[in-house]
Amino acid sequence: MTYTRHKIKRVLLHIILLLVLYILQTSVFTRLRLFGVYPMLLPLAVVGIGLFEEGLWGGIWGIAAGVLCDISMADSFLLFTVTLTVIGFFTGFFSEFIIARGFPSFFVLSVISLILIALLQMFKYLVFYKVDFMLLSKVALYQTLYSAIFIIPVYYPVRRVTRRTRA
Repeated sequence: MTYTRHKIKRVLLHIILLLVLYILQTSVFTRLRLFGVYPMLLPLAVVGIGLFEEGLWGGIWGIAAGVLCDISMADSFLLFTVTLTVIGFFTGFFSEFIIARGFPSFFVLSVISLILIALLQMFKYLVFYKVDFMLLSKVALYQTLYSAIFIIPVYYPVRRVTRRTRA
């Protein structure tokens, strides 16, 4: 297979993965809310792509996933685009030089990313709308825990796509 065909296949597999997770996150799980929240699947994919590919790919797919998240959530102007880009890039950077590429790293980085995203979502409501911290932290905890349930189900397709494209 030529280099160009390989690169096109690589990009298409990543696009399909992100679109499937986007559809699940926005169409399926928005109807299956637990405690008023639904899981965030795209940040998990960004962590995986960054971890198993490299910083540049993690950043690029962080932008794509962030735009999709911002489109689906009306009140998150550029929050996910910027956050997921940074998460994807630095996950990839750290996986090249500091941390091992494997499930334990994926799990820890996914949990850290979910907590970071929940805190950033809380910020606006804490600062500008003066919403009670305990109420917001309870919602953030529910969202983080509900999303964390999907760490293993997201890990395997991400690992398969990145393994197939790295070969």
